[in-house]
Amino acid sequence: MRIVWLILFMLPLKERFGVDENASDLPAHIIKKIEKEVSKFYDSSDFVLETRIDAPETQIKSPFLVQGRLFEIMDNSKSLGYAFYGVAPSRTDTFDYLLILDQNFVLIKAKILIYREDYGGEISSKRWLSQFYEKPLNTQFQVGESVSGISGATISVRSMTQSVNVVFSFLKNQNILHESSD
Repeated sequence: MRIVWLILFMLPLKERFGVDENASDLPAHIIKKIEKEVSKFYDSSDFVLETRIDAPETQIKSPFLVQGRLFEIMDNSKSLGYAFYGVAPSRTDTFDYLLILDQNFVLIKAKILIYREDYGGEISSKRWLSQFYEKPLNTQFQVGESVSGISGATISVRSMTQSVNVVFSFLKNQNILHESSD
């Protein structure tokens, strides 16, 4: 049994976690959560997450997105879509989330991976997050109009809403949609 664990530990990250070596700076538990959600969504474990854009806070320049990374979801050299991992601020801490986008960058799934506050965790509900689904990059979300507020989660609702807006704007400005169709 020890030999099996040793062999697994020695495998390159790409083979062990299904992500490229550029993601090795993300904590292993985050990589596992991203991989688990992508695997559930596509009902497959035969994919690789290839980093397309790594966006640190200095590059994003928004108080609503602390960190972001765009992965392309590849299955046998075929693109299935994209996964965006982001970290956004809540009242006193941050939360980690995942957006899954199709090949045309239409948002098809959102998931709060880690919520660190005692209050506001209602933004993790599938029903609330579904307000963002089936929306293209040119969508601009606004709390009270296209996104419902949640009593007791005002700061987290605003943060998630604005964070998705920042991601959409960032991806549009990166011309990522044009690059992916080349």
